[in-house]
Amino acid sequence: MQQRSPVQIAQLCGSVASALVGGMVAAYAVAESRVDDFTFSDDGLTSVVITPQWAGATAAVAAAVGVALLQRWALLRWARGGLATVFAAAGALAIALPAFVPVSAQISVTLNAIGAGAFLAAAAYPTKSHRAAQIALALGVTATTLYFGAADLWRDRVARWSLTLPGDTHPVPSTVPVWILLAATLLVGVVAAVARPNQKPGDIDTRLVTLGVVLPLAFTALYVSLGSTSTSPESWVTAVAIAVAVTVALAWRLSPHDGRFILVGLAVSAVSVSTTHFSSDWTWAMPAGAAALALGVVVGWKRPMPQLGLGLLGVTALSGLSDNPLTTVSYVVVLPLALGLAVTSCLTVAVGAVSSGAVLPVTLTLFSVSATFLEAAAQEFGWSNGPLVEHGPVSVNTPIPLAVLAATATIVVGMVTIHMKRVRPAVVT
Repeated sequence: MQQRSPVQIAQLCGSVASALVGGMVAAYAVAESRVDDFTFSDDGLTSVVITPQWAGATAAVAAAVGVALLQRWALLRWARGGLATVFAAAGALAIALPAFVPVSAQISVTLNAIGAGAFLAAAAYPTKSHRAAQIALALGVTATTLYFGAADLWRDRVARWSLTLPGDTHPVPSTVPVWILLAATLLVGVVAAVARPNQKPGDIDTRLVTLGVVLPLAFTALYVSLGSTSTSPESWVTAVAIAVAVTVALAWRLSPHDGRFILVGLAVSAVSVSTTHFSSDWTWAMPAGAAALALGVVVGWKRPMPQLGLGLLGVTALSGLSDNPLTTVSYVVVLPLALGLAVTSCLTVAVGAVSSGAVLPVTLTLFSVSATFLEAAAQEFGWSNGPLVEHGPVSVNTPIPLAVLAATATIVVGMVTIHMKRVRPAVVT
């Protein structure tokens, strides 16, 4: 048996670890950059730059452009690998900059998002034609986004205030601890440096680049005009309908495999309409969720069933209508199972499709952010100067029934569109 070279080992094993870590770091950085008072300034174009929508959209555009540039430069023999390492280092530096230089919360949102996008592009670069690495990247981003609330179990979040007194910039810390960024950058940078993905001049799909840029900008425009946190239910539904229509239209123009992964990203965005809240009694939830995710990945790897994965996502979203333990079980156990099955069933695809599809849950915040403010009582503000100490079981926060139904309908649209695409199951490699 011929022994593998170090480059081959890095491509087969290192790319999986790099993709998983890179996806998790990028998604965590975007989610952590959310300022605590963005709803007070949510009044149009001038304040959009401090919203979670802006953070997600900026990171997505940076990732899409970064992936396209790295694919273009990969055609140049002298540029292979090295420029991806530069992207990783530059992205990490942008994220970590507030730890060394005073940066206000307002500026940090955009700076952090650009860094996260560049870091994600570097992590995505070595995943071409590696199904396991693409799965790791997609799950790293989506799972971190959906279960970001679990981070409260081991860290004390620092308040991020964008509205301050004149002359008070209120500097904020790095969204990701510097030592974690350093370790992640070394991993992603080394793997990218030795990666040699087979690249041909025709491999760059301009349709994917267009989708990766147009969709986040379209979602941001809809958020500002119709779907902000101060919107009415009617305007919010209109924004969701337009966002789904635009996503389906652009995904339909892609190759069948690329298009259906974008639709999976749309479905994961919709299921984020209800959020899982972790408190002190979490011992059963984390192992159960991890086991369900692993089971979904194994089943999806052996027998790709994307429509079943989306069906389970739809059931999970619909469970938000019931205010009982069934919703908690659905989001703790069924959701990771569905996520692993849906994501694994749709790969291998183009690198641009993986990055753009995986970041859809952070770019389409109509479900994860705006829907939580549709109820009038949720828009009321209360002030407290004491620490918030919580005890109790895992719970799920659900919005008004209209939002849950709209999310479920979005997932059904994704299922129907995937069925109409009539693609063959992904080939196991």
